[in-house]
Amino acid sequence: MKNNGSKWFKVSEDSRSWEDFYRKRWNYDYSVRTGHGVNCSMACSWEVFVKDGLICWELQKTDYPQIDPDIPNVEPRGCQRGVTASWYPYSPLRPKFPYVRKVLWDFYSEELENGKDPVEAYAAVVEDEEKSKLYKSARGKAGWKRVTWDQSVELVAAAQIHTIKKYGPDHMANFSPIPAMSLLSFISGHRYNNLLGGIYCSYYEWYHDLPHVSSSMFGDQTENCESSDWYLGTYWIVAGSNINMTRTADAHFLSEAKYRGSKIVVLSPNYSDVTKYADTWVPLVPGSDGAFLMACIHVILKEFYVEKETPYFTEYAKQYTNLPFLVVLDKDGDKYQMGRFLRASDIAEYASEENADWKLIMADGSGRLHVPTGSIGFRWEEKPTGNWNLQLKNAVTKEDFDPLLTLLGNEEQEATVSFSDFTDTFSIYIGRTEGKGKKATEILRAVPAKKIRTKDGEELLVTTAFDLTMAQAGVGRGLSGDYPEDYDDPKPYTPAWQEAQTGVSRDLAIQIGREFADNAEKTKGKSLFITGPGIQHFYHGASLYYRNEAVMLALCGCNGVNGGNFNHYVGTQHTRLNAAFVNMSGALDWSRPPRLMNSTSLWYFQTGQWRYDNMSLDTQWATGAKKLPEFNHAADMNALAVRLGWLPFFPQIDKKNSLEIYKEAVAAGCQTDAEVKEWVLERFKDGTYDFAIRDVDAPENHLKMLTVYRGNLIGTSMRGHELSLKHWLGTHNNVMWDEEPAKGLVNEVEWHEESPIGKLDFLVNLNIRMDSTANYADVVLPAAFWYEKYDVTFGDMHTFVHPLTPATQPPWEAKHDWEAFKCIAKKFEELAKKHFPEPVKDVVLNATWMDSPGQLAQPLGEIRDWRNGDTEAVAGKTFPSIAIVERDYTNIYDKLVSLGPLVSKPKGYGSKGQYTDLTPIVEEELKNNEALEVRDGRVFFEKAEQFCELILQISPELNGRLSWLFFKEMEKKVGLPLADMVEVIKGRKVHYKDIISQPRRIHTTPQWSAMLHDKDGNQRTFGPWTMNVERLKPWHTLSGRQEVYYDHQGLRELGEALPTNKPPLDMVAVGDINLDKAGPKSKVFRFITPHGKWQIHSSFRDHWPMMHMSRGGPTVWLNPDDSEEIDVKDNDWVEMFCENGIEVVRAVVSHQVPRNMAITYHQVERHVNVPLSPLAKKNNLSDLRGGNNNATTRILMNPHTMIGGYAQFSYYTNYWGTSPSERDHGVIIRKMPLGADQKPVYRESELHKVPEE
Repeated sequence: MKNNGSKWFKVSEDSRSWEDFYRKRWNYDYSVRTGHGVNCSMACSWEVFVKDGLICWELQKTDYPQIDPDIPNVEPRGCQRGVTASWYPYSPLRPKFPYVRKVLWDFYSEELENGKDPVEAYAAVVEDEEKSKLYKSARGKAGWKRVTWDQSVELVAAAQIHTIKKYGPDHMANFSPIPAMSLLSFISGHRYNNLLGGIYCSYYEWYHDLPHVSSSMFGDQTENCESSDWYLGTYWIVAGSNINMTRTADAHFLSEAKYRGSKIVVLSPNYSDVTKYADTWVPLVPGSDGAFLMACIHVILKEFYVEKETPYFTEYAKQYTNLPFLVVLDKDGDKYQMGRFLRASDIAEYASEENADWKLIMADGSGRLHVPTGSIGFRWEEKPTGNWNLQLKNAVTKEDFDPLLTLLGNEEQEATVSFSDFTDTFSIYIGRTEGKGKKATEILRAVPAKKIRTKDGEELLVTTAFDLTMAQAGVGRGLSGDYPEDYDDPKPYTPAWQEAQTGVSRDLAIQIGREFADNAEKTKGKSLFITGPGIQHFYHGASLYYRNEAVMLALCGCNGVNGGNFNHYVGTQHTRLNAAFVNMSGALDWSRPPRLMNSTSLWYFQTGQWRYDNMSLDTQWATGAKKLPEFNHAADMNALAVRLGWLPFFPQIDKKNSLEIYKEAVAAGCQTDAEVKEWVLERFKDGTYDFAIRDVDAPENHLKMLTVYRGNLIGTSMRGHELSLKHWLGTHNNVMWDEEPAKGLVNEVEWHEESPIGKLDFLVNLNIRMDSTANYADVVLPAAFWYEKYDVTFGDMHTFVHPLTPATQPPWEAKHDWEAFKCIAKKFEELAKKHFPEPVKDVVLNATWMDSPGQLAQPLGEIRDWRNGDTEAVAGKTFPSIAIVERDYTNIYDKLVSLGPLVSKPKGYGSKGQYTDLTPIVEEELKNNEALEVRDGRVFFEKAEQFCELILQISPELNGRLSWLFFKEMEKKVGLPLADMVEVIKGRKVHYKDIISQPRRIHTTPQWSAMLHDKDGNQRTFGPWTMNVERLKPWHTLSGRQEVYYDHQGLRELGEALPTNKPPLDMVAVGDINLDKAGPKSKVFRFITPHGKWQIHSSFRDHWPMMHMSRGGPTVWLNPDDSEEIDVKDNDWVEMFCENGIEVVRAVVSHQVPRNMAITYHQVERHVNVPLSPLAKKNNLSDLRGGNNNATTRILMNPHTMIGGYAQFSYYTNYWGTSPSERDHGVIIRKMPLGADQKPVYRESELHKVPEE
């Protein structure tokens, strides 16, 4: 062969066998479809390849069904983390066998050898003060003992039985986050725990991923667009979200929308990755987003509601918001305070209506008062009248009417109303606040008002919620009072006012507000927000800053419109298969109710962090507040919330075993469960009983046992990490506080002079890697990796359901979570035969729940404390609900693996207040399903793949017949056709084998607010609240509309009845940062912890490929001018610290970061490149190694999130409750002193090399 003179080719006879190396690199034996059970919210479908029995690599699957030919496909959607996940199964960090902390095991084994049974042996160890202290102080250190599965689960079951027997089931808890990332695995442990009566810990608000405004304004935990719906939006504001860094797989929709012509505005203090897409970048001061948005609201109201009429906006506001409803003005000297909504119970014509306290009033142009359909009172009628809908119709007279949005022009007088200004409570710049902060100041502004005569002859002065909103925003309309004159007048909330708060020019605020509304007017609502933790994680982020976004959208008619909406993305919040998730994880098919607990409050008290909370709430009250300032500390507010039934708390009753309480009641003469409930209530009234929260540091009120799986509670999410190590786990820590400053501030919780150390007796962790939680656990059980098990996964970024399937069987001794909890359940049963031979009765106290008649617990939103004599204690009304649950501890396993009878009761199955009878599905479908087993008339699902099949079949999102049944039930309340939406898919059923073949999309159900297809089955993208807007189904709120005005007394006293702005907390003023410890060449920074590029929380952060892509250890990003000021160069080691703890990291010096702001991408753990701290050595701390990025934080609880017992302000797990608020925190940063060799020290044996100071 000749090459014809080509210089590019050569003919050679040399061997080319070396090429086989590259060919064989991509040879494989087989592949499977699976996914990643990680908290990224993207839930992608992957193909995993296996060769010689080993997982070798993965590639994204690209066979998602197309939603709409006019919208780009969901794929491609790969990411750098997911494409390297195959490193994890064989990681050196993977636990391969069960392990027990050796010092504990030795004590336990000794007791067994002495003839005790496992329960007695565990009790002998844990109740021995010295032995208990020894094994707890070993947490976080080396010293593991490899044991068998049988030995490990015996110890776990023994600990559970001892805890139940001595303290009660409400002294043990279960924590696992994000069901959507692997639903069956999530259900496994929670189902088992709830059968025992343990605490079901929330995760969503604990991760501070819950957008509280979604609950308070919309009555939804979270509703947002799937990412393909973004493409339809024509004006985007991206705020607090870094899409292409943290939503990598979906970022293509951003570039595609921009290519289509959408305008992108980015609100970000730093030049983040998403900023490069921006047409307009708004570089505001961290935490000032709420101020900027208030100015935009001012512009929108002035230009689109006053200076010109915008029919689309006003008609939308009348029908879909609570702005037209009448609000009572309360006389307060020579002024008025904003009051509650006017109710049907106030008006003679309507006072006889059922639930009249819960039906609100509008007025029309003639002055006639109307009770419109849709208020929450119609939702919970004993016999539905079909008036729970959003027609503008008088529910009593059946006449249509046109409500007045404003009384201006129809007023009888002006009323001067008091508003609160929080501008100067804290400086927007950390460290510059005077003293400990200032109280709010009063602004007086007039509103148009008219008089109303009540049924009792009383004269009330009323205005509309819209008129109050205008006054709050500073839009005067010619009315008297302290209104700004124009945009340049620096009074709240003008563009000039925001300039001093945000550092952004007033002209830019005017431009953004104007453009946003103009686009919405022209496109009928296709302006949108994409928002995330950059805003959410501030103290006021989820309740106020987010609210300003949502209100902008409501004023412009964008919510409920494809291409619009309030789109919050933090965590994987959409548990698409909601009814199955709620019922199976809660074991509601066997017993009700579960013990639902908001984790933030639990950890705040159990970890001792409340003792270090130095913040009085003086800066948070409105000027006219009278009731709540009596509870001037977060701990006091939480105690009030518990006794009024607003929030739950477990352990529940002070120094009492919930199983013994029932026995006490029977001994006192009670013969029925109803009598026991009344007896328990009386014991609270006469003071015999009290809530455990009142004395949380008493040993009998400590949480005794915790099981954690599928999450990294101790490392990733434990704000106040070092405080929790000290007080909760009883081990080494680098807490720097010299005192516990809450002493003297707290009145409702008993103060113990000696703070408890090592409160938690037993920590069990089921894990795929030795992360922080595993390292601090007492027992570690090896879990199957995502590529080694059957499961179901989905997310909020799309509407498809995927499988996890095993590419290989779990190696070594790892087990599927489901198999692990089955093992524990069998052993528990075995031991229970001796210790609980007969069924027992358990007294369960819970808060009043959302999406239940409990929403009507406390009329008029008045705070009435039964303990102070304001009202009578009534269970489920002014007091927590009381239930009696029978538990048969000898029959746990069969209940765990079979479907119980309660779901087949009338309205026995469902979620979010939508219920039906599952009997036809069970009898006609499940019992004839070849994938399931039927024994003794019950459906069994012992195998993981069987459980997955069951979950899909009882999910209305994938079973069209079940969705139709739910809609038929809903029609009775709504009074309008709804089931017609799903007639076309009534026969559709998706099986587990179907999603293994190809991803399958969910369809329309009552559990979600979006319409995913038309009557002909044509697909449409998931856009929240389209069902509310297009089919007039109400929101789950007081008015049934989007709530712009909150009339609960507590929220009015917080000055948060209307959209407002409160600056971030200044932690120097609060006391967490002691400037006396700063020293020379150090500086205070706002400490920001966004999601990172090379990890998903702490997953992948210890992952060899991702560490090579980053700097391989903890870092902090600083501005060059700040770095120069403290003599720090790029890659220098620095110490970040405050009173809560110390972190040691390397500096990344970058112009992307603004001054006075430090960025650490979370989460950073301590087992990769974390040296010893000279500062810790100087302060003689028990742990000299730098902490993780939660070392310098602690839990900060906002009283807004404790309000409850009232309409949408009602508790349900992951729907409502306190959050930890980490973005307000600050740190002092200094260059870390190094030894003579100028190297950091890692080994404790070389402690002498750490420089002395």
